[in-house]
Amino acid sequence: MKKTLLIIVLSISLLQVGCSTNSSSNPTNTTVQGQWKLVAVDGTFAGIHETFTPGLITWTFNPTAHTVTVVNNNTNADAWDLLDTGVYNYQFINNPDSPCGEQIEIDGSIYGCYTVTATSFIIDQSIADGYTITLQP
Repeated sequence: MKKTLLIIVLSISLLQVGCSTNSSSNPTNTTVQGQWKLVAVDGTFAGIHETFTPGLITWTFNPTAHTVTVVNNNTNADAWDLLDTGVYNYQFINNPDSPCGEQIEIDGSIYGCYTVTATSFIIDQSIADGYTITLQP
């Protein structure tokens, strides 16, 4: 009986050691690549609500170089379009103090939590009374 119990305990221990998760890998990051069109910027205490024609402002992510190339053809100086035309460095940073655990940083500024789906890339810093950025493929 003791041998059977010992075998069961050892088997369970081996199963627990053999099953592990790699929390440092985030498959969401790999989907943030290619061209995305800025379509909306909303939020802040001022109640900003900007919408843009898809393609007027594009953000092209290069995950190999960790750069985002922005082409901003917006001519309305009063519109919150966030980034001027240019090439910016970006990275995903782990932040256990944030509600999402991981945020995107562009050109040294934290832009907030993010969600990527097949139809949208949303960057959200509304928890800090910031804005929500909506991009579409």
